Amino acid sequence: MTPAPQPFADDGPRISCLMVTANRMNLAERSVDCFLAQSYPNRELIVVDDGTQDYAPVLSRVPADRLIHHRLVKEPATTLGALRNLSLDLARGDVIAQWDDDDWFDPERLARQIVVLGNHAACWCPVALMHLAEPEWLTRPYIGWFQGGVPSTILHRRRDDIRYPLERRGEDSTYRDAWRRLGFTLLDEGEAALLIRCFHGGNTWERAHFEKRIALTPRDRVEWSVRRLLGRTEDYSRFRLTLRQRASFDAFFAHSRALGLF
Repeated sequence: MTPAPQPFADDGPRISCLMVTANRMNLAERSVDCFLAQSYPNRELIVVDDGTQDYAPVLSRVPADRLIHHRLVKEPATTLGALRNLSLDLARGDVIAQWDDDDWFDPERLARQIVVLGNHAACWCPVALMHLAEPEWLTRPYIGWFQGGVPSTILHRRRDDIRYPLERRGEDSTYRDAWRRLGFTLLDEGEAALLIRCFHGGNTWERAHFEKRIALTPRDRVEWSVRRLLGRTEDYSRFRLTLRQRASFDAFFAHSRALGLF
């Protein structure tokens, strides 16, 4: 089921949601749906697009004054970091949110994070709800831990002196770390419900990058190994979702199925 669009208004600081995309309109449609469904009213979508697909059928649903769609010709030398920097330059908001085209966002993501941000320069979540579009994982989401925090969950105040490194991948981790010196705060681990990291086979990172987060910390590795040995992986702690997290996953699953994504 596609989430219902929510109204726009100018209450509170403008949040610019930055999406870099190319030839992934089927996935981007889900991300745009999530943008439209956000309960936080003062938001805009910045799309940097160096693909050849026509995104008009998807982006036409975003009000013109809430959208910047910047198209450019793909150049092999242009890195993902450079494209993300372009999206920063195009943003008009006082607050910035990374809004990847292949992630799923709970309708309360922006509203919740702007409260947690408070007077800090940036905030992000230490964990993310993870989903792999693979038969053995399709209905088995898990809480994935990221060393330093999940880069794609970052929300930060506008600062033109912090830029993404000109890398093809891993650029968002370096960018996240640049905000540490300015003062940041972490969301509670229970807030993993706000964003679902999705493996679909065409990601920047390979499947192993996602699967290793099932048991990345030393404590998790021990528990996972023991439970696999005993044949009781269904009780593994990273598979135990809160009611809030389960509700987000169920909404994501229904939304993705309605769009034919798996």
